[in-house]
Amino acid sequence: MPDLDLATLIVVTLVVNLLVALYMALLARLQPQQSAFRHWAAACFIFVLASLLATGRVYQVPAVFSVLLAHALLALPPLLVATGLLRFIEGPLAKLPWPPITGWMLVYLLALGSSYSYHHSAAVLNAAAIVASCVWGVKLLQQIEHPRFINRLLQTVLALHALTMLMEIYLYLRYWNTALPVAVADILQWILSSHLLLTTVAAVLLPLIFFITREQTLLRQANQDELTQLPNRRYFLQESIAYLTRKGDNTAATVMMLDLDHFKAINDNYGHNTGDVALRQVAQILTQELRKTDFIGRLGGEEFAIVLPDTTETEARNISQRLRQQVEQQARVVDGKALGLTISIGAVYSSHFSAGQFERLLKQADDALYDAKRSGRNTVTFYCLG
Repeated sequence: MPDLDLATLIVVTLVVNLLVALYMALLARLQPQQSAFRHWAAACFIFVLASLLATGRVYQVPAVFSVLLAHALLALPPLLVATGLLRFIEGPLAKLPWPPITGWMLVYLLALGSSYSYHHSAAVLNAAAIVASCVWGVKLLQQIEHPRFINRLLQTVLALHALTMLMEIYLYLRYWNTALPVAVADILQWILSSHLLLTTVAAVLLPLIFFITREQTLLRQANQDELTQLPNRRYFLQESIAYLTRKGDNTAATVMMLDLDHFKAINDNYGHNTGDVALRQVAQILTQELRKTDFIGRLGGEEFAIVLPDTTETEARNISQRLRQQVEQQARVVDGKALGLTISIGAVYSSHFSAGQFERLLKQADDALYDAKRSGRNTVTFYCLG
């Protein structure tokens, strides 16, 4: 029965890996700019081929095919998974570390070719090669922050794969010159089953990490201002209203509108590139000075909006003055040019704020901003609605 179970597991594993290989080959054709799919498709195809060669030992296939060639090929899938991850993380044209990869392959093939017929040498060398590739894969995945869950899951799968291979190496080395006890043979069969399952799970997770990452990228692009990396107008309004709705009516809050003084003159006199640098610099200063609970967004052009929830009038006045002062102090020089950049701020405080008032208060903050401009710029105009 255990043999039948293992045989069934092998068949199911190879079928699943073949289907995943075909799927990723299709993705590679549909997404030619994402070269990682070619690496991962090749990994699955080679795993299926190598596994079929390895099972040939049951049918008295010569060792040169069922051991030497099989183990030579079995070392490639985890390596291709890692090189695919490198291309996925660093870009489809990222340069692969060919010298160490080539050196590793030559050493592995020479060691395998000279010792594959001796005891458990082929299995030990192959397990060591898989451990090295899995560790590399885990280190590469640590560079990715999102998608956090799938990323951590794939790291766990690769780490478990490495641990099972280390256990295999330990058992084979311990019983190198003796027959394997029945208990050890059972453990090695369990390790083989784990190897097959973990390989299959990793193959299934690889396209998932791509699609979730792409979905998050598209969502971020839809919600984020490309230049300043702040929320764009749509997302700022959506999130601000949603937050204030959750807080309920009668919340003390302040809405601010601000923009860069004489921004058109900066673009006309110094060029749009300097104007873009100025916008990014101001966005960075504002983000650093605001609290984590505050909302900020770029509404368009040189105009920004800020919501300060759960803030007293005194706190809001202090914050608005601090923002103005920090921009004045930190943005004297922009893109190597002494611009003496400043901002004007219009702010509206309400002690009985409700989400339904948000658009009206935003308009009042805009009116306050125009008053600040008319007052000579680099100033704050503050309205208090009680």
